Amino acid sequence: MDQEEVLRKIEGLQTIETVAESLNIKKQSALNLISKLKKQGYVATSGGRQQKRLYKITARKQRKRDLGMFDIINRYSPMKLAPWYDHQVHGHYGPEEALIDAIQTQSFRVILASLRLFNHITDWPKLYKLAKEKECWQKVGALYDVARLYFRINTMPLRYQNQKFIKKQYIIKRYNTTEKMYNSIKNKWNVEIPLQAGDIRKVSTS
Repeated sequence: MDQEEVLRKIEGLQTIETVAESLNIKKQSALNLISKLKKQGYVATSGGRQQKRLYKITARKQRKRDLGMFDIINRYSPMKLAPWYDHQVHGHYGPEEALIDAIQTQSFRVILASLRLFNHITDWPKLYKLAKEKECWQKVGALYDVARLYFRINTMPLRYQNQKFIKKQYIIKRYNTTEKMYNSIKNKWNVEIPLQAGDIRKVSTS
């Protein structure tokens, strides 16, 4: 069976076990095959760590994968995330985009890990523009003030902080603020903050 036939037979989302079964080969042979096809550009991977590693196999070479949200957060946060989906982007993608996407996930763990991105934000106008487009600037501001209680971060220009917010927002839907130390931040940004001091210690050390 030539390579073109092999690719047609295993095209799609696979695991090592399903590749081995489809081609009637041993698991080690399947690993070697996937490694070879990946180097040639026919395979993209996702999952890993505590999750099953998946291989997206195509008959045509795939475009080189750019770093996505999970990659950027894991680069800077001491608390690592196991991706539960393949977050692919094209073009420039940095801490500003990753922070906004993290907030949009509504995932407690992702948002917690993303706090360390504030020390790598260099383009505040860009972050502000992205957040306004997603209607989450209040959340960005609240998370910024929470983060700086625990570790040194880049300073947000005052012009982005001195605003009035009428509509209440939630970092995670319907989870209210329980830590009294966050009440002033909650009132400043009109945002409910579900984070606990004990949780933030997981990302405050590096």
